[in-house]
Amino acid sequence: MSGWAWCPEEPAATVQVEVFIGGRFVLRLAAETYRDDLRRTGYGTGQYGFSVAGLGVLMEAARELVSVRFADGGADLHGSPRPMEAPARALDGSTARALEAAVGGALRAATSPDGLDAPLDLVARLLTDAAAARAALRGTDPLDEMARADGPLGALAAGMLARFPPIALPTANAPEVSVVIPAHGKFELTYGCLRAIAAAPAAAQFEVVLVDDGSTDETLLADLVFRSARVIRRATAGGFLRAANSGASAARGTHLLFLNNDTEVVPGWLDELLGTFADPGIGVAGSKLIAADGRVGECGGIVGRFGEAMNWGAGEDPEDPRFGHLRDADYVSGAALMIPRALFERLGGFDEAFAPGYYEDTDLCFRVREHAGLRVVVQPLSRVLHLEGGTAGRDTGAGMKRFQAINQPVFYRRWRDVLAGHRPVGEEPQLEAERQVTRRAVFVDEVVPTPDRDAGSNAAFAHMRLLQSLGYAVTFVPSSNPAHQGCYTEALQRLGIACLHAPHVMSVEQALRRLPAAPDLIYLHRGPVAARYAALARELYPDAHLLYSAADLHFLRLTREAEATGDAVRRIEAARSETAELHAARLADSVVVHSPAEAAILAERLPGLRVHVVPWTVEVHAPAVPVSARAGVGFIGGYGHRPNVDAAIRLVREVMPGAWAELPDVPCLLVGADMPREVAILAGPRVETPGHVPDLAPVLARLRCTAAPLRYGAGIKGKVLASLAHGVPCVMSTIAAEGLDLPEALRWLVVDSAGDMADRIIALHRDDARAEAASAAGSDYVRERFGEGAVLRALAAATLPA
Repeated sequence: MSGWAWCPEEPAATVQVEVFIGGRFVLRLAAETYRDDLRRTGYGTGQYGFSVAGLGVLMEAARELVSVRFADGGADLHGSPRPMEAPARALDGSTARALEAAVGGALRAATSPDGLDAPLDLVARLLTDAAAARAALRGTDPLDEMARADGPLGALAAGMLARFPPIALPTANAPEVSVVIPAHGKFELTYGCLRAIAAAPAAAQFEVVLVDDGSTDETLLADLVFRSARVIRRATAGGFLRAANSGASAARGTHLLFLNNDTEVVPGWLDELLGTFADPGIGVAGSKLIAADGRVGECGGIVGRFGEAMNWGAGEDPEDPRFGHLRDADYVSGAALMIPRALFERLGGFDEAFAPGYYEDTDLCFRVREHAGLRVVVQPLSRVLHLEGGTAGRDTGAGMKRFQAINQPVFYRRWRDVLAGHRPVGEEPQLEAERQVTRRAVFVDEVVPTPDRDAGSNAAFAHMRLLQSLGYAVTFVPSSNPAHQGCYTEALQRLGIACLHAPHVMSVEQALRRLPAAPDLIYLHRGPVAARYAALARELYPDAHLLYSAADLHFLRLTREAEATGDAVRRIEAARSETAELHAARLADSVVVHSPAEAAILAERLPGLRVHVVPWTVEVHAPAVPVSARAGVGFIGGYGHRPNVDAAIRLVREVMPGAWAELPDVPCLLVGADMPREVAILAGPRVETPGHVPDLAPVLARLRCTAAPLRYGAGIKGKVLASLAHGVPCVMSTIAAEGLDLPEALRWLVVDSAGDMADRIIALHRDDARAEAASAAGSDYVRERFGEGAVLRALAAATLPA
């Protein structure tokens, strides 16, 4: 670029001009170069010219406006501004000198090691960009191109190419999580860490921020190996704390996950941690760390009275139920710690008082709890293999590890008032690990709840969750099958419910006898469970509140079945069941039923009994499709329950023929788990038998109504509530509607004869207004009667002493 500038009033004066690119000031120079064309034209001495070479290297875009102005805020010269195209970036001498001057100036201007981070990062990025560009032209790999270079850098790249093939990591424009990994040397560990991340994809969008904390090994070329990772460079090693804070400053995710480079993640590592923050009361979540020998390295930490830290569970079996459920912890290790970025920034990050490292994670957890009022939890369903000592070693008297001993008194002085309530480390560690527990409940059911399969499980699951809301730490024990039940057991553990299972606990009696502390509440769910264990529970824990939840009265259901089928065997079973259930009720401090009708039956048989009507919570789902735009009839029920088998057969053989006479194309769906052959053979052109459906919402979204033609049963019927909660009217028998106290707008749906049921199905299909009104009335009814607030109040009353 060249031009000229002069001042007619002072032709002998030299004019100063300033150059701007895209509005950014870049340089100032004197217009004093002799130009013969100016002298011949009559412009004074002609010494008014200027020229600038190499401006292209300073351009940030391919095309920008370049302005030349009289210095000190003067006007633009004639012809300025004008657009300039960035030249092909050939590295000519002037460009190279400008680049060297820029970097050299930054190096000379630095007054602290941190001041060298920016130029180091720039040079590293230019190096990797150059290798990538060269690779693109050749159609080869960037690391391979770097390996072609002469000298030590080429040798380093060649060695890396042989040992560390490039890894493709996930990318995210708007990450939910930034995984911040500090690394000082030991590239082999870092490589293993990121290789494991690439092999364990997550549903959440995340980015990897690798902080090179002054490394001198292969980490210098990390950009070429870890594709899509963001690499932040620090000129000198500052330790974990400063590197982690640097990575957090560069992060874009809404949550930060600090991860040691001596770790290897396994599937579920990220999503399980992120999922814990669905609870707004949680501020920090950590993973269960597994040591290299396969045993627990740490499942949350305990801090003793004098600030000494203990890894809870170290050396134990990772499948032990004590280390399987979400729970509060004094702290979680910074080796795998997640925190919302806004909270981390509000608290000022890891405190420099603990630099270069150790106790910074413990201090952060204490500040989250004490200053932000939020919980610190460990989520064992997030598992991370931790090669402890791989980064900092194990010798507490040397190297980085020595700061563990140096920083303990620093931590103690800050938190001595809080620590005064702690026991010395190693004294009652089980109770110290449950420091926040003030009330304990043991919940016993026949099997692990399967809420997607039966209503009784819905009730059990909901009541355990509500007991937690009432302040209880809940332990669950199955009576008939002690095995871990996969995703169903994990669903409880994810919420913080301790699940005792084989081979660690083999029976209810063993579980009750081994409890680390006496429970405040023992909740026995269903009649057979209460009949077997009420006396034992009363004997072992006479001061505990014993609650028997009937789910439904088995003897009532069996009696009705015997009457409907004429089965004499069922009548005998009903009499035996009544004796056992009433005996359990007498032993209990309070009895819970879901139906007012059953409460009345128990009150009649056992006057003075404390009976509470406590339903379970049912979530209302807004219909995605108006009922008027749907067609079809559905039956919902678990077929391990005999009344449902009978009702499904009755629907197809007795009710639907009347409906099909008027609506021949209306489909009928039989939905539910454990479908027997006698139901499956009902399938035909108009009858679909999908069986078990984990999520009812898509099925219900296509139906005009459901039907529940039950001839016998007991308790509140989950099939009816599920239908109404999704805005789907339910045509139901009197038995199916028992205990619901339906509003007037829904009572017309309650009929018993097959013909009347067919008429209701026809009316719902032909009258859009009536169908929409029933849909809205059902949703409103469930929202009012089965909302969390109402059920929680009822359950609280049932757990109070008389």
